[in-house]
Amino acid sequence: MKALIIGASGGIGSALADRLAASGTEVDRLSRSDGTIDLEDEASIAAAADRLKPAGPYALIICATGVLHGDGLAPERGLRDLDAARLTRSFAVNAIGPAIVMRHFLPLLPSNERGVFAALSARVGSIGDNRLGGWYGYRSSKAALNQFVRTAAVELARTRPKAICVALHPGTVDTAMSKPFQRGVA
Repeated sequence: MKALIIGASGGIGSALADRLAASGTEVDRLSRSDGTIDLEDEASIAAAADRLKPAGPYALIICATGVLHGDGLAPERGLRDLDAARLTRSFAVNAIGPAIVMRHFLPLLPSNERGVFAALSARVGSIGDNRLGGWYGYRSSKAALNQFVRTAAVELARTRPKAICVALHPGTVDTAMSKPFQRGVA
């Protein structure tokens, strides 16, 4: 089996890539930190897909990317904290980037065999499960990601009927992204 992890330098992405490799899966890894892909640059995404096309098809493609805080970003507690530039960055990384990844990488799934594309989302992106409010940019961008994935799954079913396209909620995990928000989490 061949797998591709996009976001392979992050906590979840690196753990998934390592676990897959340990099981004997051939794993290709892409990340912003090693300069192989930048979710805020479509040309970078397209170039990465073109570079990996000869290595495909991939039975598993995981987009393990996202941003919640850092570089001027922080979860908003209320409307008074909304800022257009920070919202734009949140949507660029959490929703638009993965959507463009789907555009360029879904064609690398097998044509006539089972293939899986998974994007890491978050439970806080659920509209119906929002009981606490706040975190406007992250919640909204993950809700948008969920809709992108659902819409791509409908289209993918027509062109690759054995393929699966899903959004996954990993829960609160012990990574740098989640560390400031682990209070009360086992």
